[in-house]
Amino acid sequence: MAGLQVVGDACWWTEGRPHEGGRQVVMRLRRGVEPEEMSPPGVNIRSEVHEYGGVAFWAEGDGLICINAGDKALWWLEPEKRPERLTPPAPRGETHRYGDVRTVAGGRWLVCVRERHHGDVVDDEIVAVDRLRRVTPAVLCSGRDFYAAPRPSPDGRRLAFVAWDHPNMPWDGSELWVADLDLPEAGRVGHRPGLAGTPSCIAGGPDESVGQPTWAGEDLWFVSDRFDWWQPYRWGAGVTAERMCSEEAEFHEPDWVLGQATLDFRHDGHLVCRFRRDGRDRVGILDPATGALTEVAQPCVTIAGLRCRGAGAEQEIVVLGSTATEPGGIHAVAAGPVGADPEGTGPEEAGPEVALYRPDGAPLDVALVSVPREIRFPTVVGIEASLLFHPPHGSGLSGPKGTLPPLVVVCHGGPTSGAEPGFNASVQMWSTRGVAVAVVDYRGSSGHGRAFRRLLDGQWGVADAEDCMAAARFLADKGLVDGGAMVIKGSSAGGLTALRSLVAGGPFVAAVVSYGVTDLSALAADTHKFESHYTDRLVGPLPEAAAVYEERSPACHPERIEGAVLLLQGSKDPIVPPDQAERMAKALESRGLRCDKVVFEGEGHGFRRADTLTRCAELEIAFVREVLGIAPGD
Repeated sequence: MAGLQVVGDACWWTEGRPHEGGRQVVMRLRRGVEPEEMSPPGVNIRSEVHEYGGVAFWAEGDGLICINAGDKALWWLEPEKRPERLTPPAPRGETHRYGDVRTVAGGRWLVCVRERHHGDVVDDEIVAVDRLRRVTPAVLCSGRDFYAAPRPSPDGRRLAFVAWDHPNMPWDGSELWVADLDLPEAGRVGHRPGLAGTPSCIAGGPDESVGQPTWAGEDLWFVSDRFDWWQPYRWGAGVTAERMCSEEAEFHEPDWVLGQATLDFRHDGHLVCRFRRDGRDRVGILDPATGALTEVAQPCVTIAGLRCRGAGAEQEIVVLGSTATEPGGIHAVAAGPVGADPEGTGPEEAGPEVALYRPDGAPLDVALVSVPREIRFPTVVGIEASLLFHPPHGSGLSGPKGTLPPLVVVCHGGPTSGAEPGFNASVQMWSTRGVAVAVVDYRGSSGHGRAFRRLLDGQWGVADAEDCMAAARFLADKGLVDGGAMVIKGSSAGGLTALRSLVAGGPFVAAVVSYGVTDLSALAADTHKFESHYTDRLVGPLPEAAAVYEERSPACHPERIEGAVLLLQGSKDPIVPPDQAERMAKALESRGLRCDKVVFEGEGHGFRRADTLTRCAELEIAFVREVLGIAPGD
């Protein structure tokens, strides 16, 4: 579930349908009405901008502006009316992708990100789209490597947007700009949409990450990590942006996808926000007059979206997130009056939380769920890192036949992602079978400030692997797990970490790798534009660092790997092409090591189909049982 929006009293969002081939649909929930699927039957609503996409719709009244994955066009859908295509087919030889659309005041114009593929070139642009279709989409901003978050002001006179250039990723260095919009009104002929005057850079730079521009009347709010943590700022015309909260917590997360939305405003002007501290997401209310942050009691520990609904006594905070014991859903929290905790040190009094919607209900009895706890551990360089530890279900920490439990260490992807404490079926799959799980926030993970993220610069494949091995040994030394029965698991960037951790003398006997990076040089050469220079910072610039790329690539040094490997790969992965898995498998087999490779036809980077997900679970369980010598009855 993603893309939470509130229009009037209705909540809108997208959710994936694994049993329909991974199709993504748009849902609406109104008070007193059963949830409704608002996108057409059989249509997949998805953006492919930057390959990872993001929010692919915008609700307006009862209507829906959305992106059809089939033709990649913007469409307007309104109940009881024929769908209207808003963007023309791309010229011959080109492909146009759209994402992160917003309506400009007045309703005629939309603004969005467009990714234009022509030949071997990919250009990012911000365009204005005419809903009357009298004017072809007009480019408002171009010339930068990437754009995101075009946000028109409430009066439609100004446009805020984020831009950045290679070799930075948006969480490394990006800029927030504001420009005057010049959009023709209905009836004016020959007036092309554009920007008036020169845009102004409000914040950001090569060593500062900004995001989530959000208008509140004439003021523009955003987040910046200028002082190490992603914190909220406010800018008004003619003044310097002001930091509004100095809390050492993360009010943002890496912009892997478009449309992150965890800032919103109550009717009284207070900022409602998600922030991460001590290994979990929280909801806070920020008083713009004092900067006091008051936490609101609510059940979610991983939050993907946050919106405000209603006013006065009817005001609610709507949260899209998961609790520690139940998967993603939509919750409404009736917050009490601001000021209940002037020091901002404890949860604000709140009315009862109401679970408005959960697509699949609770898949596991709460009594069977392993709730994680954050554990700090020392790294080999003396810096503390953290992990989320899920003990196995059962009495104490007993594993099979009363022994200490085996351990699966999960190294998240990104590598600039982070461990999520919310309910995760792939974690509970192990804990319900007597296996402990540790999800490691190695150096470079998000959620711990910019300085911690920067610890992976030039160290990808080294620091992350060191930390995963250190975490496993720490848990064994503390008597929490069996030090002789450990497996490591990773997907995408985490696949590289897993393979780099499966070394002689290391704690792991096997690795499970899903669409994992195995050759860094091939990744830099073959991957898509968004990540094509990502390794410049994580490993080093090419060609100067070519020897480092070769040295850290598991496919180039299979002699360093000691243990069995399960490789799971999609046949249509544009980010880590299947050739990487193929070469890795051959390299391991040439050494006589066990390597089970399974390719899933039609799957890309991240598996979406129910049959694929089920088969992967079956393969992982069988593989881990075999390499650890656990009988099915255990």
